[in-house]
Amino acid sequence: MGTMLYNVNNSATQVLAAKQIKENLFVSLLHRDGKGVTQHTETDVSTLRILKPAVPTGSARTLGAATNGGWFNNEGAAIQDILEYDLNLIHIYDLMTDIPEVQEDMVPVSVFDASNKNIAGRIATEINASTIAYQLADRLNAADTADAWDNVAVVEGTTGRPSYDAVMAASAKLDDGDEALGIQGYPFEERQLLMRSTFRQKLMSETGVILGGSNYSQSMIAKGALSPDAMKEYGNMYCGEIDLIPCFLVPAPIWNRAGAWVGSTTAFAGVDAVMCAASATDRGISTMDYVKVIDSPNGAGKRLQPKVRWGVNVCYGSGIVPIVANGTTVPTAQLTVTAPASRA
Repeated sequence: MGTMLYNVNNSATQVLAAKQIKENLFVSLLHRDGKGVTQHTETDVSTLRILKPAVPTGSARTLGAATNGGWFNNEGAAIQDILEYDLNLIHIYDLMTDIPEVQEDMVPVSVFDASNKNIAGRIATEINASTIAYQLADRLNAADTADAWDNVAVVEGTTGRPSYDAVMAASAKLDDGDEALGIQGYPFEERQLLMRSTFRQKLMSETGVILGGSNYSQSMIAKGALSPDAMKEYGNMYCGEIDLIPCFLVPAPIWNRAGAWVGSTTAFAGVDAVMCAASATDRGISTMDYVKVIDSPNGAGKRLQPKVRWGVNVCYGSGIVPIVANGTTVPTAQLTVTAPASRA
């Protein structure tokens, strides 16, 4: 195609359509497998069976003691229990897109390729938003039940380093794990911090706080890396480390979309950030990049049929610590996570 004619105040103007497209920019998956979630990716399933051995309850003994000190343990053999649950992949993105041939003929770029990228970006947005929604709903519902903020970290005060102190408080809550669930401590290597842009701004403005600073440099030297890019492959929203914990920026549209999954785009307005451990959340994704292409039934053209399913389950709520702004109130109603297109 060459040029197009436009009328402006009855005068014909000639416009050249460049063979280039301004792409929509989407954020890739924010929760990294082994960091913020434990991710299971299968070819095409509806349910994933998750198995976990129960916590052993045995105690050590002393040979020669008056009680249970013989050559053999007086207690009977323990039988290993296996705990299991089903992770249902109940969320699906399957909104179809039609691309008329005449549209492809009139536009000097590939509408097909652009549509494919938009679909992939939209799916990533929904998976990001739903994962955050599940994590925060679990913790905020628990806060409502307990009528306390015992399971969150609060950004308190305006002097000193309140934002940094809240991050450290959140990390400290993960240090002692959850012994009742068989977790003596959530490992540093599986922690991840997801934050708002406004929270990152506060962190960067506080004296002495450096994202990707001294700890980052030391880890580079220890691994023999010559540049940050030589060892970091965390995705497009990675913005540094605090206390060896990788930090990711979550743009406002994703926070708003996470709220839409519980019925209100402002549901999580008081949440500045969330620190999560991988073992706390299981996420299953089926056929992440599956898009079927058929002839459009409406006429000459192609129809894109995506079918991506996923499910999220918070199995250890203690491994998720929201960081909330000072003055944030406990929700008065239970939050229920449902895909926006399935809400009334």
